[in-house]
Amino acid sequence: MPREEPRQPVPASLAQILRLVEELAQIGLWSIDLRSGVLSLSDGVVRLTGLSQQTTRMEALRALVHPEDSPIFDEVSAALRTGIPVDRGFRIVRPDRTVRWVEFRGNVVLGTDARPVRADGLILDVTSRHETTQSVLRNQARYEGLVQAIAAVVWLMSPDGVRQPSPSWCALTGQTPEEWHAGGWLSAIHPEDRERAASAWATAFRRHEPYEANYRLRRADGHYRWVSSRAVPVLNPDRSVREWIGLVIDMTSTASMMTQPPALALADMSGPLIRSARAMLNWSIPDLAAAAEVSGSSIKRFEESGGAVLRPRTRAAIRNALEAAGITFVARLSGEVGLVYRPVAPEAHPESRPDTAA
Repeated sequence: MPREEPRQPVPASLAQILRLVEELAQIGLWSIDLRSGVLSLSDGVVRLTGLSQQTTRMEALRALVHPEDSPIFDEVSAALRTGIPVDRGFRIVRPDRTVRWVEFRGNVVLGTDARPVRADGLILDVTSRHETTQSVLRNQARYEGLVQAIAAVVWLMSPDGVRQPSPSWCALTGQTPEEWHAGGWLSAIHPEDRERAASAWATAFRRHEPYEANYRLRRADGHYRWVSSRAVPVLNPDRSVREWIGLVIDMTSTASMMTQPPALALADMSGPLIRSARAMLNWSIPDLAAAAEVSGSSIKRFEESGGAVLRPRTRAAIRNALEAAGITFVARLSGEVGLVYRPVAPEAHPESRPDTAA
């Protein structure tokens, strides 16, 4: 810690240079006699804080500190009096009521008795930097919120193919972090879909192109779900890959967001809608009749007439049979009723298809 030396007058040319530096760097210099409490301010501090050049007390600077940041300034003052250098940030409220973020830095000079006698330092206006940081943080929060809303899994990978930890993948598939890191993601994919998914990824990785693949993914509970996997390379200015970022989206999430209304009227079930549902299931009229335990003639008459009158019990039986087979009746924003097919126990039905909307 430096000891006090006699002060020499500042040459006029050096003073001009200091003023220029203060203006360009948005800083101000200050000095305080720790024994008398007398404060000296440069033109830069006056410009940044709005204080008067005649200000000579530390209390005047403290009065500018934002009320929520007063404890920080008190800590700074206490540190200087005990001989501890400081570097802290806080807000000030200028006399014109504008709020600025500043960094307050200072070193302590010891007297001949080894006690603090003076503190010298600077105030740096960091409002622009702080606002930029906050903007980045807000954008990051928005990005993370959006990703969480649409994706079941988020993953990152280095340019050389090293996968970063992905807790969301492990939670969804039940794989250990070691299995994921070692490239065991393919083992979580349905055997019939692995080669296609691996080939698509190998091509995208080699060409530095976006990756896209739809496949059946085994969840931690052992059931398969159709997912849409996407990845893009994040490029450096020289077009080399900085990292890969990928998402795995559950293809049933769209149907979940539309949600089947609990009070969906049986009258909303039309003949064409039932015919479409049978087509999704690859059912004949006898198949549906057997599942619903109703007559085939009733179903045929209902479909061909575009919605002939059926007893509520018959309509309910048809609807229940279709829903048990994986058909979901969904209400669209237009007010129409549509269909989504979600295969039931796809691990037991290799021929099952990804969700299809009608």
